[in-house]
Amino acid sequence: MDKSESIILRGNCSNRDHLMSNDLMDLSNVRVLLCDTDAESCQEVLALLKKCCYQVIPVSSAVDALDALNSRGPCIDIILAEASLLISNGAKIFNFIKLDINLKHIPVIMMLDEDEVPLVLKGLVLGATDYLVKPFSSIELMNLWTHMKRNSTKLVY
Repeated sequence: MDKSESIILRGNCSNRDHLMSNDLMDLSNVRVLLCDTDAESCQEVLALLKKCCYQVIPVSSAVDALDALNSRGPCIDIILAEASLLISNGAKIFNFIKLDINLKHIPVIMMLDEDEVPLVLKGLVLGATDYLVKPFSSIELMNLWTHMKRNSTKLVY
C-alpha cells in the first residue's frame, strides 16, 4: 500500500460532538481506517470513500491496522475492514479495540465477499457493528457515518 494515499488528519480529535450536532454530516470531517489485504480491492474501496469525501487511512495488514490504531486511534471515527483480517489471529484487532477505552466506541464495519457471508455472525459476536457485502456502491459507503451517530446515542445503564 502506498503511504501517500493516506489523507493527513488535521484538527482536534475530540470534535465528534460537533461533527454530529446535525442530522446531516460533513463527510469531509469523518476519518475512516480502511483495512484490506487485497491491493486491488483496497484501491476500489479507497476511490469510493474518497468520492464520498471521507478522510481515509488505508492499511494492508493486521500489523499496519494495529499501528494505525496505536498512533491515530482516538482520531479515527470508523473502521472499515476486511472480515477475514478482523477475525484472523484470534481476533487480535477486535480484542485490541475492545480493551482500549479510547477505541472501543469506534464502529467496526466488516467488508465481506459473497462467499464469506458465514463470517457475519462470528464478526458480530466478536464486536463488529455491521457488515457490507462486496461489491458495494458509493451510496452504501456514503451512509457509513450513520454508525457514528448510532454509537453516540447508545444509552448506558
